[in-house]
Amino acid sequence: MRKFIYLFFFLFSVNLYSKNYDNFKVSDISSIKEFTYDISKVLTSSSINSARVLGFSGFALSYKSVYGIKPGDGDSVYEKNRVYRLDFVQAEIGLPYRIDTYLRAGGEGNFNAIGFGLRYGLKNVVDEIYKPNLILGLGSNIGLQKYFYIVNYNAQIALSLKITNVISPFASAGFSYSKLNIKNNDDITLVGKNIYKNFPFYTLGLRFKFKWFNISMAYDIYEKEDGFNTSVGVRF
Repeated sequence: MRKFIYLFFFLFSVNLYSKNYDNFKVSDISSIKEFTYDISKVLTSSSINSARVLGFSGFALSYKSVYGIKPGDGDSVYEKNRVYRLDFVQAEIGLPYRIDTYLRAGGEGNFNAIGFGLRYGLKNVVDEIYKPNLILGLGSNIGLQKYFYIVNYNAQIALSLKITNVISPFASAGFSYSKLNIKNNDDITLVGKNIYKNFPFYTLGLRFKFKWFNISMAYDIYEKEDGFNTSVGVRF
């Protein structure tokens, strides 16, 4: 457990990530298409780390980091063979009828993003060991940078269950759709064009809960070039 916690905080603090989006301005259309896929993955990830709804008046606040292991081979915007990431602060509120809502904001470097989503508990909440919770999540994200903006929509189904009073594995499967608009590029024929990308995604993770405090780490699976995400927060 101690090694896990050390690794978790190392991932939050290390600074070996691709942050510069200036290459976008000189990228061609094929590179921008690959970049759209890469940035969509980190926009989509990490909204769920438990399939248990908060319940009416419940509240959660967390800091999340989402990582792409490396950009696609054709992506010249992110630095080749380097991890890239986005960070988010996410606030969640429990509503009646097994509904939760969340708002997230963050980014990295000179890219800023905001997101909103709803979740619906597909079954009554259970807190017993080895009894699963199941949730449906719908989310949207908007990201803005001086060379482009991107709109993302996603849907996923997630399952989690307690295997001890501290440890809860979780898994999800979903689908993501993005539209990226080119605002500025050295090739003026590309300015104003929209790039579209859709893809399935899957997540496997572990959540550790210590009273009101919790941390989680998860592996994100895509058609190519996977990623992972981390979260630390409080939940009431």
